Amino acid sequence: MFLENIQNITSLIKGINFNFLDIIILIVLLFYAFEGYALGFVASFLDFASFIFSFVIGLRFYSFFGNLIAVYFSVPKGFANAIGFFLAAFLFEIIFSIIFRKLQKLILSKKKEKNLGEKKSFGQKLNHLFGIIPGIASALVLLSFLLTVIISLPFSPFLKHAVSSSKLGLNLVANAAGLEKKINEVFGGAVSETINFLTVKPEGDEFVKLNFKTENTSIDQEAERKMLELVNKERTSRGLNPLEFDESLRDVARKHSEDMFKRGYFSHYTPEGVSPFDRMAKANIVFISAGENLALAPNVDLAMQGLMNSPGHKANILSQDFGTIGIGVVDGGIYGEMFSQEFTN
Repeated sequence: MFLENIQNITSLIKGINFNFLDIIILIVLLFYAFEGYALGFVASFLDFASFIFSFVIGLRFYSFFGNLIAVYFSVPKGFANAIGFFLAAFLFEIIFSIIFRKLQKLILSKKKEKNLGEKKSFGQKLNHLFGIIPGIASALVLLSFLLTVIISLPFSPFLKHAVSSSKLGLNLVANAAGLEKKINEVFGGAVSETINFLTVKPEGDEFVKLNFKTENTSIDQEAERKMLELVNKERTSRGLNPLEFDESLRDVARKHSEDMFKRGYFSHYTPEGVSPFDRMAKANIVFISAGENLALAPNVDLAMQGLMNSPGHKANILSQDFGTIGIGVVDGGIYGEMFSQEFTN
């Protein structure tokens, strides 16, 4: 009989197309519901209120605590903000817990005096039953936050797909629509600072597999313009002619930057083995000599600094064999910016 019930439940879950994450969400909801029932409405509601208040304060004042951490402990600003959020939330969780525990004792002591000598009343049973509501509410807020963090930040594609294909998870993320921007503000800096600078040798066939993929990208025209200025500044300061901007080369550069973000790789060669010269030829660009520089960095200044510190990339930028350039900069949000420089004679 027991096995039959288990099989029926399993069949029902499969019929609803639940994935493993949906099962985890249901287990968490049940756990918090049981905990809420055990605590009763008063204690469960005060726990929920304590959690919400500390969470909101963490989101509101993370930058204040982050600034203190950055100044006094010399921690990079992005990491300081992330630590500041958890520190603010943790401190105020303790403060609110102390306050609400005292309030809880006061409320329950009055109830005990009122019900002294009586058996467990219907009201007490109702109190435990209603405790399920704030218990589940706490679980929903916590799950919404954690799932939105997974969607917003560079976690593995497996986890992102699990959230996107989860019936319950997707609804929780959708209902927390305004939270993604705030999470990016709090944790995005820390993620960007871990990127710093990535490149591959301009003449090499190295293929780097990124730990993320994203189609949520945009063209950063201002970064393209600034990088062109910086490239020509490096050249003219050494008595070399500035490079002329070429739209066709820019389009080739943009497409390659977008493709690397979309398919999660970093290389001069696509997964199919298509080279920069193949991409230029496909775009009907005529050239005798050509080259390509690539960089993944938080911003244009760090990208140029990294390229100029690399002998091979610096040689391309200062080469007298090149007379034209196309620069494609694609902004991947918290994943950083993808820079492609295409050179021809």
